Amino acid sequence: MLCPMDFIVLISCAVLLIVQSCHALRNYDATKRINDLMLLKLDKPVMRTKTVKCLPLGDTNKYPAAGTSCLVAGWGKTNHNATTPSDVLRSVHVTVIDRKKCNSPKNYNGKPLITSGQICAGSVVEGVADTCGGDSGGPLLCNGALVGVTSFGKVDKRGIKQYPGVYSFLSKKQIIWIKKTMEKSEI
Repeated sequence: MLCPMDFIVLISCAVLLIVQSCHALRNYDATKRINDLMLLKLDKPVMRTKTVKCLPLGDTNKYPAAGTSCLVAGWGKTNHNATTPSDVLRSVHVTVIDRKKCNSPKNYNGKPLITSGQICAGSVVEGVADTCGGDSGGPLLCNGALVGVTSFGKVDKRGIKQYPGVYSFLSKKQIIWIKKTMEKSEI
């Protein structure tokens, strides 16, 4: 997993911060696309405003049931043909897709295998809603709770019902890792 050192994080249209250090989840596997979580330490604190807020991180998360409507947000491309990211933060509702269905031959066909550490969510009708390139790391909120982080989607197939987006599930194990890592003095 690449560490975006010296990258700039866009907090809002007017706030840019520099990544000072990063901490990836130890068991990240780029081939299997599992454990896709990274914490970024910014060069200075994010100032909370009327439009910039923090999402609470609970102690545990319940895996969202298939059919649950969730909200995703990001600054990524607005379609797979776009060459630049959005200049405004965008959000859209997606629906959780059953993992068996997501792994079926009509969907990802187990390539990669979507595990219990991941959530499939997308549009239930063709071409309506999904995350896209540049949205990785963005939130997946279900029933008002932060339950996942945007991980990946099928290249050039985003927004297509057959290939929902895949999100890293913030399980109790991941939440413990996040909290312990944030408590360390180096982050």
